[in-house]
Amino acid sequence: MRFFLAGILFVLGGCGCMDQYHAAPKQWEKLREERELAHRVLPKLTEDGKIPVVDKAAGSSANVGEEKYQAFCASCHGASGDAKTAMAAALTPPPRNFTDAAWQAKVDDAHIAKTIKGGGAAVGLSPTMAPWGGVLTDEEIAEVVKKIRAFKK
Repeated sequence: MRFFLAGILFVLGGCGCMDQYHAAPKQWEKLREERELAHRVLPKLTEDGKIPVVDKAAGSSANVGEEKYQAFCASCHGASGDAKTAMAAALTPPPRNFTDAAWQAKVDDAHIAKTIKGGGAAVGLSPTMAPWGGVLTDEEIAEVVKKIRAFKK
């Protein structure tokens, strides 16, 4: 009986095996940093093979919207917003074409933001549209919405 109680005390209090279910906030922040690093858009080389000098203000909202769109949205919706990508061809239903002026006119920014944050299922659309609210802040989502609005033709 003594070994049984010692084993229970070890498992419940001392082994640390349950720590994975009690993640500290700093661990979530570390995960967020790793995701951002993994999805960072890297600059392309110039025609003469050099790394381009990017002159952008730190934290510029236009740059944040562009970077987040390229990292999270462009693989399906296309770099130019026209949804003509290999990934889009494989999806049913196909991703939204952001260059469609008729669609742009009938939706508001709050609907687009809710779709980005909660995914397609949150607004009655396809569940293949992933929810990005766990990765993007509300401010970043607002900048992505501005980027999407800029695709209107």
